[in-house]
Amino acid sequence: MKIIEPSLLAFEHNKIPEQLTEMKKCGFSFIHYDVMDGHFVANTAYRTEWLDTIHQKDLKTNVHLMVQDPDEWIDMFKPFPINSLIFHCEAVNTTKINECLDKLHSIGIAGGIAIKPHTDANTYKSIIERCQYVCVMGVEPGMGGQSFMPEAINNLIKVYNIKQKSNPKLIIQLDGGVDPKVISKTAQYVDHFVVGSYLMKQTDKKALLDFANKY
Repeated sequence: MKIIEPSLLAFEHNKIPEQLTEMKKCGFSFIHYDVMDGHFVANTAYRTEWLDTIHQKDLKTNVHLMVQDPDEWIDMFKPFPINSLIFHCEAVNTTKINECLDKLHSIGIAGGIAIKPHTDANTYKSIIERCQYVCVMGVEPGMGGQSFMPEAINNLIKVYNIKQKSNPKLIIQLDGGVDPKVISKTAQYVDHFVVGSYLMKQTDKKALLDFANKY
């Protein structure tokens, strides 16, 4: 079963509670929660302000940190009811990546890394082998509404191969530029699709969930 994670960043800011209710009614179970610090990426996004609301709507939260110092941000998010947290491998060195994953595991939050389209996933093979989530970016992080970059499929294949050989419980996310055409091309490698602007433009949002689960 494929999971679609609606991206909170694409919601209408003044209608977030109502749109969360709509997502629950449509059958979505996860919300993708982007966090940007204005340094690792140029833009800023939410901090912790919507986490309790998402939990109250009986939705799970996957937090995606696009920040320079993920260790500090993990401490900020630790008290909140989140299910998983990923951070960018490009933001810190390998030692710090492992320390952050250790911290997440110690507090019972599923952890993992996000990988930009032009980063070679095989560089982080030993990291991926111990992650619970890996988020393969289909666009450059930091801005919604971008078109999918086909070269990201190379990273999907690499992460999928590592999963098959060394980490069968790994959940692979694809984030950025996702629409039905992208889903049809990548579904064999992906467990969770993160969808923002495309989903929010659809009158029948459940149709995308039904479409993904044909694969």
